[in-house]
Amino acid sequence: MNLPRLLFLFVCLTTTACLTFAQMNLEREAIAANERGAGLVKSGRYQEAVEAFESSIKLSPTFAVAYNNLGVSYSSLGRLEDAIKVLKRALELTPGYAEAYFNLGVALQRLGQPHEAIDAYRRAITLKPDFAQAHNRIGTAFDDDGKHKRAVQSYIEAIRINPNYAEAYNNLGTSHAEVGHYDQALQNFERAISLKPDLATGYYNIGVVAVRMRQAQIALKQYRMLTSLDSTLALKLYNGIYDGKVIALRIR
Repeated sequence: MNLPRLLFLFVCLTTTACLTFAQMNLEREAIAANERGAGLVKSGRYQEAVEAFESSIKLSPTFAVAYNNLGVSYSSLGRLEDAIKVLKRALELTPGYAEAYFNLGVALQRLGQPHEAIDAYRRAITLKPDFAQAHNRIGTAFDDDGKHKRAVQSYIEAIRINPNYAEAYNNLGTSHAEVGHYDQALQNFERAISLKPDLATGYYNIGVVAVRMRQAQIALKQYRMLTSLDSTLALKLYNGIYDGKVIALRIR
C-alpha cells in the first residue's frame, strides 16, 4: 500500500538532486566564462571579453561579478550607456558591491556627468573606506568640474591611504598647476615618476608646466623622455614647445 508513495518520494528527491547538479554545472561554466573574459580584458581584447561575459550571464543570470566585468568592457569600448545599465544591474543583485559603484562612477564621469560620478564614488567609499582609487577618481571629477581646490583634498586622502600611489601624486600636481601653484605641481609630478618611472603623463605634465614657465630646456628634456614612452604625448608636447599651441595638463 505504501510502495507508490515511497516511489514518488524517491523520484522527487532524485529530480531535485539532478536539478541541483545541473545548476552547479551551469555555475561552474559561468565562472569559467567570466575568468576567460577577465583574461581577455587584460590583453585589451574588449570585444571578445564582452562575448565571454555575456555568455557567463546567460549561464547564470544573477552573477553580479559578470555584470560588473561586462560594464568595464563596455566602458572600455566607449559603450558608456550600456556600461551604466549593466553596472546598475550588478548593484541590484549585490547592493554592497563597492567596485561596481566605482566602475559606475567611471562610466558616468566619461559620459560628462561629474556630479553623478562623485555620488557613485562616495557610495563606493561608504562601503570600502580605504578605497584609494575612489578618492582619486573623486579628485578627477572635481577637476573636470573646475573645482581644483576640492580635488586637492581628495588626492591627499588617496595618498594618505596609499603613500605609493603615483597616479594620485600626478593628479595632485595637475590640480596645483591649474591654480598656478607651479612649484608644488612640479614636486608632485617628480614624486609620481619617482614611484612609477614609466608614467608618461608625469613627464608630459612637467613639460607642460615648463612651457607655461617659459623653461624650454626642461620641457625638451621631458619630450625626449616621452619619445620612448608615449609618442602621442611626445608630439603634443613638441607642438606646444615649438608651435606655441595651447596644451592641457593630463589627469590619470
